[in-house]
Amino acid sequence: MGKEMKKQKVKRNENEGFSNLIQFFQIIFVLLILYLIAISELVIMNVHVFFSNIGWMLMMVQGLLVFRGINPILRKFLGKDTVFIHWVIETIALIGATMGFICAYQDKVNKNKEHFITWHGIFGLTGFSFSILSGINGIPTLYRKELKNYISPKLNKFVHILTGTIGFLFGGLSLIMACYTKWFAMRTTHSLISFCIAIFLVVNVVIYTLLRPFNKVQSNWKKLTSKE
Repeated sequence: MGKEMKKQKVKRNENEGFSNLIQFFQIIFVLLILYLIAISELVIMNVHVFFSNIGWMLMMVQGLLVFRGINPILRKFLGKDTVFIHWVIETIALIGATMGFICAYQDKVNKNKEHFITWHGIFGLTGFSFSILSGINGIPTLYRKELKNYISPKLNKFVHILTGTIGFLFGGLSLIMACYTKWFAMRTTHSLISFCIAIFLVVNVVIYTLLRPFNKVQSNWKKLTSKE
């Protein structure tokens, strides 16, 4: 019994250490983008990048990672209620994502360019759309027990998790494709090192963040389709 508890503790410490490493990658990427914004002139595309960076890479990721363990900083300001913290952070993330979307759209209008013709734009639009759906569904999901006479709690939760996972999947792909954009290339003077560092950071963060949601989609689907 003692050996089993010791193994669990070691595994928990390893998971916590890896989670901290991923969050370190996350912060480095966020700071890198903020630096690139700071060294260039203020244009509407920079505003898009700022809000998207904060909304997706910082807040959206933290809102999902909270289920792996509450960040001490978040615990200090928002308490220990995981669901409440997730709800608050994801709300802020969606506000940031919305502002980023509006700025990107307006930039295309100002330049008289076509909308959503790049992979970055297509993935971003898809991720944003599903994230909005997940956010809207998050309200009845929060009160799924009270609404059980109107909609199945299992179905409600599954839809929320599924739309949220799809949203972040495509949002994450958009973040990865952002490293291939002219905006990033010009501000890093087409530096291969900067590109490789950014890709390494964002790919690790996106993959790690998606692992638990993927597992939750699978487990909740089994619960939804079980005859028990």
